[in-house]
Amino acid sequence: MTKLHWLEVTEYVSLYASAIGTLVAAVTQQAVYAAAPLTVAIGLNVANRERLKNLNERQQQTAIAQLDQLIDPFRQRLDNFDTFTQNFSQTTQEQIEELQRHQQEQSTDSVRQRLVQLDTFRQQLSRNIEQQIEPLRQHLTQLDAFTHQLSRTTEQQIEPLRQYFAQLDTFTQQLNTATHQQFELLRQRLNQLDIFTQQLGKSTQQPMEQLQKLQQVPNIDAINQRLSQLESFTQQLNTTTQQQIQPLQQCIAELNTNTEKQIEEFKYAIALLQTELQKLTQSITRVEHQLQQEILEKKKKTENITPSTSLKPQEQQSTILQNQSLPEEKKNFQPQPDPEATKVFAPLVTTPESQPTIIQNLKSISTLQGHLDRVMSIAFSNDGQTLASGSHDKTIKIWHLVNQEPRTIKVSDKVNSVAFSPNGNILASGNDGTKIKLWDVRTVQEICTLSGHKERVYSVVFSPNGKILASASKDKTIKLWYIEKQQETYTLTGHTDEVLCVSFSSDGKMLASGSGDNDRTIKIWYLTQNKFLTLKGYSNSWGRIYSVAFSPNGKILASGSQDKIIRLWDVESGQEIRTLIGHTDEVYSVAFSPNGKILASGSQDKIIRLWDVESGQEIRTFTENQSAVYSVAFSPDGKKLASSNGDKKIMIFPYQ
Repeated sequence: MTKLHWLEVTEYVSLYASAIGTLVAAVTQQAVYAAAPLTVAIGLNVANRERLKNLNERQQQTAIAQLDQLIDPFRQRLDNFDTFTQNFSQTTQEQIEELQRHQQEQSTDSVRQRLVQLDTFRQQLSRNIEQQIEPLRQHLTQLDAFTHQLSRTTEQQIEPLRQYFAQLDTFTQQLNTATHQQFELLRQRLNQLDIFTQQLGKSTQQPMEQLQKLQQVPNIDAINQRLSQLESFTQQLNTTTQQQIQPLQQCIAELNTNTEKQIEEFKYAIALLQTELQKLTQSITRVEHQLQQEILEKKKKTENITPSTSLKPQEQQSTILQNQSLPEEKKNFQPQPDPEATKVFAPLVTTPESQPTIIQNLKSISTLQGHLDRVMSIAFSNDGQTLASGSHDKTIKIWHLVNQEPRTIKVSDKVNSVAFSPNGNILASGNDGTKIKLWDVRTVQEICTLSGHKERVYSVVFSPNGKILASASKDKTIKLWYIEKQQETYTLTGHTDEVLCVSFSSDGKMLASGSGDNDRTIKIWYLTQNKFLTLKGYSNSWGRIYSVAFSPNGKILASGSQDKIIRLWDVESGQEIRTLIGHTDEVYSVAFSPNGKILASGSQDKIIRLWDVESGQEIRTFTENQSAVYSVAFSPDGKKLASSNGDKKIMIFPYQ
């Protein structure tokens, strides 16, 4: 319970004690039993007003301090950008001065013209950088305005709460006044009863006992009536107090809901700002690269014109602008993007020009049938003896590959993804609903339901140690679930569109994710370092990222996307190292073989292709599928390749 709740409890206890004291005083005819609780109630009421005021002030100061802590990193980022621009201008100025000295030595018109061109280029570069920085300043201005608006909104929401407390104070005072009046009436009644009894005793003593017996009955009835009235008044008082408190509770609930919504909007704004920062840093890096090439070309031309005055190797190195990465800053609510994400290098493009080489012999093809709609996901168990499949027919089937007999689990929504735990005892499923279900593989019974996502779940995957389950959803988030406690442990936010796929690295320290049309990025989340790396290549026409997969050694990441191209990435540097071109339609799934030498891919074009990872050459195609291939998976021993298709079938290709 919070301090505010304790203050309310003490006030209610004191009020009830006052009522009980009044009843006791009425019965025992001792005023002290009512005066003492009333004195305590009034004292607590006066003390609690000051405590409530101090508590509200501390809450406001804490909220303002938290907002300042959230804004400080962005202000530091802006200062870092200003420092970078100044250093960049200073370095450029030093280069110009160096060239000017060579101009004085050479006294040639060509060098003078090149200096003029370099100066023009520097001015153009400064203008371009200023244009790139201006949107960032606007975003920071909007963020400051949002923060001020949040403070005003919070103050406006707190004001009704203060009014309710003021009304509660007034009501308490009125209650104390009414209680005193009732107590005075009861005291007067008791005094009148004493006087009447004394007069009655003086008038006659002989029939006193009889008269007292006759008179006590109506007097007791009157007292009982007053007690009944007092009890009714107490009940009415409780009802009125509850009616007064109920709007206050509703106001507090609305305030909590609005605050949570504003925090979520603030997190989303931070994610957008991080994406803009990465785009800006990438643009600056490209400009630096162009400037380096321009300077080198001009130096080469100068050397060709006047070889006797060419620069020494050390002087050439001193004129190349060095890439400056931004300092790291940890954040409480979101992982921080890695500066290496801004480096973009030319990838190797591999096309199937040479004749594919078959490195293994195809023996036979097995077909598993039983689903009534397209099969979206398949997964092998760790021993390779069991295969799970999830379909849009709202069923999950667990196939025993020896006899190819399935066990069926019926669910309430279309199944988008299935995943075995490393020990093979648990099967996780994600569907078009917002919940994730865990199933016992042996008994085919539901273990638990994981609730937390707000939209459909596209992908689920277990960590290598089986303790964590990651899920990707249409609500733009990735959630990490602790299996042992069956609860959510962390939410990763950073994508600006639905997250379609997730994959763990073999050591469990990295998690890769791919997003939809409005984001079109791949992110590598460093789970032990509280940061992420955004992967971007030369092309901006990727479209949706349907599938990502780490190589077994964790050094390469493969991705399949809407633009029909498979890309291989260097995980350490974030460079796009190779593109595999061959599919004629969207690539839905990619999977590495257990030894990491072969990559399998499935596409809307109904074809499964196998690629040599080292050379990037296509080594085999499978055209036996009659519909789109939504998922491909290698068995743990690498001797089987399974695919799930839009024609409701699962195909298994065994190898020698």
